[in-house]
Amino acid sequence: MHSQPRYWISCLLILLLAHASATAKEWTDKSGLLKIQGTILAADDKEVVIKLDKKTKDHELLAVEIEQLSDADQAYLRSQEMADSMKSEGDKHAWELKNGMKVFGKVVRFVRKDVTLQRRRGKLYVNDRPMDNLPEVYQRMIPHVVEHFEKTKFADSKAFDAWVEKQRANVRTFPCEGVMIEFPNGDEYAVPLFFLTDSANATLKPSYDQWVAELGYQRQTEQAQEQQRQQELYLQSQAASFQQTQQEMLKIAKLQLVMNSVSAGAVDLWEVMLYPPFGVNAYPISVVVPARNSADASVIAMQRNPNYRLGPMRKVAGY
Repeated sequence: MHSQPRYWISCLLILLLAHASATAKEWTDKSGLLKIQGTILAADDKEVVIKLDKKTKDHELLAVEIEQLSDADQAYLRSQEMADSMKSEGDKHAWELKNGMKVFGKVVRFVRKDVTLQRRRGKLYVNDRPMDNLPEVYQRMIPHVVEHFEKTKFADSKAFDAWVEKQRANVRTFPCEGVMIEFPNGDEYAVPLFFLTDSANATLKPSYDQWVAELGYQRQTEQAQEQQRQQELYLQSQAASFQQTQQEMLKIAKLQLVMNSVSAGAVDLWEVMLYPPFGVNAYPISVVVPARNSADASVIAMQRNPNYRLGPMRKVAGY
């Protein structure tokens, strides 16, 4: 075992650099009528999440399907410039641990895994694997996992070894909730939420709880892969937003664009905010619909998204 006056991640630290986002720009839909000024936080092959430069009362992060954006914006998302910019921004993320150190990397998804310890023939096994065979990062992590659940503190590696020996051959299982962090070299490591500061933990926990609530549903439907893709994208976006503001995690609204009925002067474009039913773990939806007035816009939005609750609306284009 290694001595542990520091956390397990000490070899992977870097200073948090101040920076200005290189991904802020104007985004336009295919019709050219709807324009959004904002900074891209995350993207995959289906959606892009944009943080609006002009904050609104109801939302600040919008998830937009890439196919609904202009050809120029879609080309930008596929460009090397975009890839380099996103990597540069992600590599600057630093997550502070409770001991004041910083973990340098990008949060990519949630993880939930039991850590099982058992002493066999004088050797400690972690999830049926000899601890000595684990990556060094995890070898340093294990004592701190035990400290958290056992409400104790090991002065050094000998104190941890004494605790292991005291367990004899008893199996000890610790349920760990955490996030997978991708480090600059491309390696990914699971970090328990309780390793992070209280502010970061409190910020990520609500989205983690929603992810857990959706797990059972996802495993029983054909939509599992799509649900997982969206959840990971939104987590990356919210984590990036937290890095920028160091405040509460912002909620994401899904932006639906319906432009084919718009003609000059005939109708206006209305953005209608819709909220999921009470008790349902889902993201709000920001629907952009063509309509002659706000009353018609609300009816159209509700017809296309039954069971959602009507929220505020505003005219985004028209006369």
